[in-house]
Amino acid sequence: MTTPEQNEFKGRFSLLMDCGAMNDKNWLEGEVKHRTKKFLQLWQHKQKGMVYTISPVTYVQLKENRKGTQKEVLEAAKEEDINTFTVIKSDEKHHAIIDERGVILGYRYHVKPELLETLKETTADLPHTGVNAGKRGNYPTRHYTVWRDYSKEPYESADYRKELPASKEWCDKNSELFEYLSDGLRMISPMTYVRYRGARHYLQARHNLQPLCGIWFGVAINEVVTGSTGTHLDFNDSGYNCVVPWGEYKGGALVLWQLKMIVELEPGNAFFFMGSLIAHNVGEIEGVRNSIDLFCHKNVLSWKDRCDEEWRGNMNE
Repeated sequence: MTTPEQNEFKGRFSLLMDCGAMNDKNWLEGEVKHRTKKFLQLWQHKQKGMVYTISPVTYVQLKENRKGTQKEVLEAAKEEDINTFTVIKSDEKHHAIIDERGVILGYRYHVKPELLETLKETTADLPHTGVNAGKRGNYPTRHYTVWRDYSKEPYESADYRKELPASKEWCDKNSELFEYLSDGLRMISPMTYVRYRGARHYLQARHNLQPLCGIWFGVAINEVVTGSTGTHLDFNDSGYNCVVPWGEYKGGALVLWQLKMIVELEPGNAFFFMGSLIAHNVGEIEGVRNSIDLFCHKNVLSWKDRCDEEWRGNMNE
């Protein structure tokens, strides 16, 4: 007779295998099942003692409520009294925010210290940027990404192109961090990982482009944040954003308005969440906080879907 834990492991293993989430590991065919099991066992070992918090709203409700304009969604979300919100204290353990059906809305864990140190050093070496975050706050920001804003086809962002070769060097030097976080997304939401990965072949074949930050198409680099930021939705994003803060600061927790939660984020925490559905902002800061925000724009994924349709049409001719 199998235990609930064994059944859960079997289910997660089957999902990883069936959806193809491990295909880009390029393991030998005869080793795939064995190595996938070992990979899953290591992830579950890291999850030992993890904490769950149940969201008062479901994923389905968040999607339904997002159908209004961004202004309407934000106004409805901010009707809540922040003083009543649940505070999720920082902890060494993995922490998942789930809805009543088990859908992961947020997930936090620590990154390796050496990867955070590389991120700090390489960001300090970037050229000065005068670009301000605007409505989100009075701090410098830049975007290194592949996106499709106001265009039929994907392209590299102006910040990335303007700051070459420094921008490419930054992405290359932080590739180990991005792969580490990509493996996290692979386990948190295998289907999201596979959907993101589906664009890679078309980007390369049609435009000689590639995602710049592991599985994510790009990143926002936010520097010298010294106060709270404006509440917003990442309306153009899809799936899970991943934020990693660093610096010398106190405070700077992430407020998740519809979830009525405040998530403490210490330097080196990675937090995965649905930024396109959950209105959020960074709370008051004492000191200086920097962060990266990894994301995939939905318009690149819709372009990928169109490419899939064209490919299927050509196959049927």
